[in-house]
Amino acid sequence: MEFKKLSKKAVSLALAVAVVASSVVAPTAAKKAEAAKSYSAYLCFASKGYNGVLDENVTGNRSKGVMNGNKKASIKGIKVSNASFKKGSFTFTVSATGKNLKKFASDKGWNSLYVDTTLPGKDKKKLKVTKAVVKMDGKTVKTIKNPALTPDPGKTQKNTQVMCLNTWNKYANAKWAASKVKKMPKKSISVTVTGKLK
Repeated sequence: MEFKKLSKKAVSLALAVAVVASSVVAPTAAKKAEAAKSYSAYLCFASKGYNGVLDENVTGNRSKGVMNGNKKASIKGIKVSNASFKKGSFTFTVSATGKNLKKFASDKGWNSLYVDTTLPGKDKKKLKVTKAVVKMDGKTVKTIKNPALTPDPGKTQKNTQVMCLNTWNKYANAKWAASKVKKMPKKSISVTVTGKLK
């Protein structure tokens, strides 16, 4: 009789320990998975006359690389490099390189230049970008401190974006007015983003 009581107590204790252990392991595993999750980043731009366009990752045109938006044709000989980042501090660079970048240099300006990401727009508050460095042909053109991020305040948007230039966005224009930028690349353009994701 005493042995049966002892067995029942032992089983109950073992079950309690198992429940506590599982409740500790599950959140820890979830936190590790969240920390390990990475997000992609893509360079995007549109020259003033749309002779050079590199679309966002959610459009079908993205797979075509840099395009002449007026002719709806890809511009050959331009390599696009994407990047990734995850929870914690990060620095990454996205770029487009190739001698045929000069094909839209005659536009002498930009409608937009930014970094698109796969971080959901609803999670924008978790992202803090301290600077974005724009380079053309290997030389720094502009360092933007605390660049504007989309979605804009009060707006919803599928993904979070880091703005460098955007003629239609007042928050981006306050940092670097698109109408004043005439510099265009001949061989390369890149944006290096530094920040932290909570």
